[in-house]
Amino acid sequence: MRGTEYMQRPRFAIYTRISRDRVGAGLGVERQQQDCQALIAQLGGHIVGSYSDNDISAYSGKHRPGYEALLQAIKDGLVDAVAVWHQDRLLRRTIDLENYIAVCQPLEVATHTVKAGRLDLTTPAGRAVAKTLAAWASYEVETSTDRVKAAKLQAAKAGKSSGGNRAYGWLQNGVDQHPDEAPVVCEIVKRFISGDSWNSIALDLNKRRIPTAKGKMWTAINVSNVAQLPRHYGVRSHNGQEYKAAWAPLLSQDTRDELLLVIKRGQTIHGRRTHARKHLLTGFVFCGICGNKMNIINAQQRDGSYSPAFSCRKKDHRGQEVGCGKVKRKKDPVEDLLIDCIMYRLDTPDLARMIANQGTDTAELKARMRDYDTQSLRLQEILSLYSTNEMTFDEYKTAKVAATARLEALGRELEQKSPRNSMGLIPADQSVREAWDYGDLHWRRQLVDVLVEKVLIYPKRPGDGKARYKQWIFNPERIEIAWKN
Repeated sequence: MRGTEYMQRPRFAIYTRISRDRVGAGLGVERQQQDCQALIAQLGGHIVGSYSDNDISAYSGKHRPGYEALLQAIKDGLVDAVAVWHQDRLLRRTIDLENYIAVCQPLEVATHTVKAGRLDLTTPAGRAVAKTLAAWASYEVETSTDRVKAAKLQAAKAGKSSGGNRAYGWLQNGVDQHPDEAPVVCEIVKRFISGDSWNSIALDLNKRRIPTAKGKMWTAINVSNVAQLPRHYGVRSHNGQEYKAAWAPLLSQDTRDELLLVIKRGQTIHGRRTHARKHLLTGFVFCGICGNKMNIINAQQRDGSYSPAFSCRKKDHRGQEVGCGKVKRKKDPVEDLLIDCIMYRLDTPDLARMIANQGTDTAELKARMRDYDTQSLRLQEILSLYSTNEMTFDEYKTAKVAATARLEALGRELEQKSPRNSMGLIPADQSVREAWDYGDLHWRRQLVDVLVEKVLIYPKRPGDGKARYKQWIFNPERIEIAWKN
């Protein structure tokens, strides 16, 4: 008999939720659960399921797994009634209420709240009350959001700190500089402007066991984000707008301008992705016969294996003739020879002279950037004229070739204006060879770029098969290195 009575008692599902909303603050999921259990006992029901969403707003429209599971249980006929602490724990938007009514009304599923009693969704009057409560809940959230946004904008215009997570280089109050981290920020910015890469800086900081603000290892992205943080330069940013900060800057605005210029220059020449090369001499090696830039291919050796080799390509991917195709040389001995020559050259007075000539003219670099941007727009205009039939194909082709050639020439000029302080970044306690062994590929290529104009490879001659260079069957006399003055 008691089993029959139990089966006749209404089956309740409990739904609990907590977010940053003011209503219900401090009433954690456990407290809401306890209050709902007491309500169900008072109503003579029994619990068949509990559903919860923690730290998810009912107003944002984000997916709520617990709420969706509750609706599914109602649709499956597993629930006779729903118990919640307050209606706004269940939903805050009228659109969600309409959906909830559409699910509950046909099955006559009741909704009971701890704070507001029963929501009768089976009658027009009951649904009107529920919709009114949802509308006021939505209104409360919107007005609260507007007040928060206004307060944050006012604080930003006053240059006050936004709070939140501590920024690297600053104390938790967001105003005072961190005595240990602030010098690291200055070092990062200076090194990148000088030509070091984000990745090599990250590797160096990790080697020196300097942690991030959260005590973790550095990555290239971390280093880049820290360097570009507006607060270092006395700027308070908010929703894309910048305001003068109330705290003293760590670095000057001129330094920020120079940093952003170097970043933009890299993006202009190499695109937004990292200009990552797989080989040391990519772009430096040319054919000694025709002067064509040599590519790196996987060449088959006599034993059937494959290894990288420099090759003069006769035709490009469009089938147009670009070189003689008569010169090919294994990559590794060429790189080995060049490294040895660089180490020898840096043991001469040329090293000090090259370091002295590494300064970058920021004004000239800005002028070149403006020219590059103007030429890029010109190329886009040509494409636009052709697409709107204001230019014939022959005219388009001629104009495009000329504009592209000019753009590439400006790109090469920008490349030459790159900050090159690779040798200046050699630690005082390291030799050039030690710094080379420790440096990454980006750093090594920078050093090559400081010293080498190009490398010419000439065809083999009879007798070269007997020549030896270290462990290689290789004649160094067929390699010509053109040094920069």
